[in-house]
Amino acid sequence: MLVIKLQANFTICEFLTVWAYEYLTWVRSFSCWEGSQTSMTDEMNNGQTSDSPWTRQRVLTLGALISCLSIYGITISLFTPLLSLILEGRGVSTTIIGALAMTAPVGVMIGSFVVPKIMRGLEGRNLLAAGVVIEIALIYALMTTESLVAWFIIRFLMGLTGVVLFVVTETWMIEIAPKPHRGRVMGLYNTTLALSFAIGPLMLSYTGISDLTPFVAGIVLMALAGLPLFFADRYRPSSVEEPSFGVLSFLKVAPLLAVACFVVAFKDLATTSLMPVYGLRVGLDESAATLMLFFGALGGALLQLPIGWAADYFDARKVLVTCALVAFLGALVWPLVVASKILLWITLFLWWGFFAGVYTVTMIIAGQWFKGAELATAMAAFGVYWGFGAFVGPLVGGLSMDLWDPYGLALVMVLVAGGFLMMSLRKAYYRLKPIT
Repeated sequence: MLVIKLQANFTICEFLTVWAYEYLTWVRSFSCWEGSQTSMTDEMNNGQTSDSPWTRQRVLTLGALISCLSIYGITISLFTPLLSLILEGRGVSTTIIGALAMTAPVGVMIGSFVVPKIMRGLEGRNLLAAGVVIEIALIYALMTTESLVAWFIIRFLMGLTGVVLFVVTETWMIEIAPKPHRGRVMGLYNTTLALSFAIGPLMLSYTGISDLTPFVAGIVLMALAGLPLFFADRYRPSSVEEPSFGVLSFLKVAPLLAVACFVVAFKDLATTSLMPVYGLRVGLDESAATLMLFFGALGGALLQLPIGWAADYFDARKVLVTCALVAFLGALVWPLVVASKILLWITLFLWWGFFAGVYTVTMIIAGQWFKGAELATAMAAFGVYWGFGAFVGPLVGGLSMDLWDPYGLALVMVLVAGGFLMMSLRKAYYRLKPIT
């Protein structure tokens, strides 16, 4: 049985790798094709970044990066609900469950302050490979202990590893994606990442939580995540000058982008860690409660490509406002349709998809506003404000469910989505703020 499950995991990972490569090859066909075998490092040194046409190595590198991080995303979405359900089975309070979920974001926030400097000194592919190896070791440690204190420490270290993987990958992709197709490339990235977040809960509904199978599956997944890196080129930021802003002052320079990262992470971690518990408490069985995450994340996967396409062809501000509006309306509706599974799945599909679209458009705007070391710092700042949102989300969500069981989670989502919608409607937030 374990062999069959691991074979299924390999098939999923192989599919993601092939899909990423084939889609990027298709996108490339709409642009000027040069058969150059020039390395990405040489292109960076010659100033050929997102203004350059497609090359075969560029396609391979983007495909490798998207595949690596998407497979890693399966691991993230597998372990977050897994640990929550294990603790729920032990009778642990939702506050403690939420606290465990927020330890990884704490690691993300702390690690984000040093990643830009590390990227200026170390080569990108080596950083990603090191992150994969460390993640495997941490999953093994998680599997071999039942100590709650140890789980808190391990999850914190996983956050440190995760921020390296995300910041390096996202900075690298934004810099080398050709401008006319950046929206679609980032849409593909967020599509595969969201698809991976859907696959994790689906795998969990198949493996169950009663033995070590999901832990072994996580180790295998991370080993597979490292394989695409053999096809990636070398990378350093296109400029290494000291940026004009820091991770914390990014909030003053680009408040809209910082808050967007916060609200998306708030929603992602609060719902990923607590929605299965919410489902159980409103009368759904374990499988149906887990599938709430699957259908929501599936919407996040399938809607990112059209959202990215829209950002390539239309005003990014209008696309962002549309995503924020649907995120707000969806938060109002999904708690009201729990009694009908079909309506619940459809609502979560749309709500999750457009909420994820907020992050897709935010990354596209960041690529328009920043380059080189400043882009790396911006992506690290994304990690801090994402980590802060992910830190607060599970805690506030857990406390709200303790205070108003179980509907507090839904109320919090309405308030967060509504607040960001109001901010996205103000044109003043679409201009960079000078540091004084």
